[in-house]
Amino acid sequence: MSLNKKVVLGLLFFVIICGIWWFVHCGSKVRLTRSETLVIGTSSGFPPYEVLDDHGNLVGFDIDVAHVLAKQLNKKLVLKDMSFDALVLALKQGSIDIALAGISITDAKLKEIALVPYQGEAFTYIPLLFWQKIPDGVTTITDIKKLANKMVAIQAGTIEEEFLSHYDFLMLKSLENVADLIMDIKYGKSLAFCVDPAVAQSLMQQVHELHMLKVPLKDNEKAHGQGIGIAKTNTTLIANVKNVVSELKQQGIITALENKWFQKGVSHVVS
Repeated sequence: MSLNKKVVLGLLFFVIICGIWWFVHCGSKVRLTRSETLVIGTSSGFPPYEVLDDHGNLVGFDIDVAHVLAKQLNKKLVLKDMSFDALVLALKQGSIDIALAGISITDAKLKEIALVPYQGEAFTYIPLLFWQKIPDGVTTITDIKKLANKMVAIQAGTIEEEFLSHYDFLMLKSLENVADLIMDIKYGKSLAFCVDPAVAQSLMQQVHELHMLKVPLKDNEKAHGQGIGIAKTNTTLIANVKNVVSELKQQGIITALENKWFQKGVSHVVS
């Protein structure tokens, strides 16, 4: 073999080796830059907004909204499942771009983050859910004072926790998800639990042992539907999400997703 052929073959071999190295170390692990992704934080365990299915995949109303948002913004969706009370801090630290977890729009929350309304109506009460029956003699929240068990289970960081903390005779217990809340009252560990009114209505359609006591909210305590959480400093994303949500509402996509998930039920959350 001539020297020139040896040189050519050597160069060819070198190119092939470099190509294989790039594919193994780079090509097979294509990394998108942060500007190409939309990192959305959520908190599983609260159907019909977000829950893990039998295969461990996030599904629910908010998850469908997340996919549509990412598509409309031309971004690759990255979902991060975390505790509800960690979402605001994650937004402020920049580890997520959006918090999507059925977050109630309240004056207190608006002081911390921007919230783009996307679903739900203003609600005027907080639901207390009891197992099988509301205790005799309990027609208002203050009637719980006379009961031995004053434990109420809630999800940390929610409007429900904020509201119920004003009643110093209650003992509040923080749990992670709806299944835990239901099991806690089923076995008498807590007297009742409290969730968002929309979640409560959906639960009662499927878990018939649940009974609701409505606790009225004062005008300054009322929530104004659910919002998509974004850091206040991220003004461009806020504007873009507002535009996308407006389009989704006009096209009837939000309504279609509500019909899909809020009528689907949550019977799988308790055995």
